[in-house]
Amino acid sequence: MKAYTLALLGGVLALAVVASGCNKLKARDHLNKGVGAFRNAAFQQAIMHFKTAVELDPTLLNARLYLATAYAQQYIPGGDSPDNIKVGKQAIEGFEDVLKMDPNNLTAIASIAQIYYNMREFDKAKEYQRRRLQISNDPEPYYWIGVINWAIVYPR
Repeated sequence: MKAYTLALLGGVLALAVVASGCNKLKARDHLNKGVGAFRNAAFQQAIMHFKTAVELDPTLLNARLYLATAYAQQYIPGGDSPDNIKVGKQAIEGFEDVLKMDPNNLTAIASIAQIYYNMREFDKAKEYQRRRLQISNDPEPYYWIGVINWAIVYPR
């Protein structure tokens, strides 16, 4: 009886390992399909593939980054409609998910800063530009902080 239980447990464990591997392959397949749709500017289709990839493999950082970027591509800078603001916030949330996995991801930090700038949330934009300065020697955040200060002093 003990041998049967061990064999059954071993079989279940092996099945779990194989299923996990299958999910990772399916996730990569959806990531690749999403990238193809993204390149063709089919952002809704790309978003569906990236979401599926994240569901199948939550550790797949590139799927999360592409998902957030697909949302960001749909955001219209300076547009004040509720739908547009919702899309901008979805993009920010997506990039924040990336930062939970990789706190120093410069693409996510710079993207959040840019979206906040375009939403005219200048204090938050400066916060993320300063965060870029802490982890990079790139001089570009200094430029953006100057642009943001200019936008505060001379609003449109």
